[in-house]
Amino acid sequence: MFAACAGAPPKETRTAKPMPVERASEKKPYDFRSEGTVPPLKPDDAANEPDIEERGVSETPIDVSDAEAPPETAPPPAATVAPVAPASEALIDGFRVQVFAGADREIAENAARVAQERLGLASYVELDGGMYKVRAGDFATRSLANQALPAIRSAYPDAWIVASKVRGPLGQ
Repeated sequence: MFAACAGAPPKETRTAKPMPVERASEKKPYDFRSEGTVPPLKPDDAANEPDIEERGVSETPIDVSDAEAPPETAPPPAATVAPVAPASEALIDGFRVQVFAGADREIAENAARVAQERLGLASYVELDGGMYKVRAGDFATRSLANQALPAIRSAYPDAWIVASKVRGPLGQ
């Protein structure tokens, strides 16, 4: 059907060179002892330098003057936040008004100081159920707490009465 052209050069056939076959007997065995070793430095390599500077320990004592000491900080006025009842005053069942609750102790202590200033009532930080709760007042009965609640809600609209252990004398 088709005639070959007389002037066309014959096609070249290329043969691939055979790939060298490695035999198991010719392989070098794996040397696990050389794994992870660092090759020795060559003359033109940079010398290794330590990351830290070593210093000797001196036998002479170090003189620290008062000027270098950190300034003394006054402890927070914890007595104004949560007054501790004297031994003669017993804690009895009563009521307080809760004005704040939070997970951070420092924030709760600050809120107790502010509540004490605003309300003129003793304020306490109580840990209850993993939350720091700020509660104000020591009321013997719920009716005494109800009488104080409107004044407290003028500063803390979401305040509510909770049963609590309170200190005597009662009836603020």
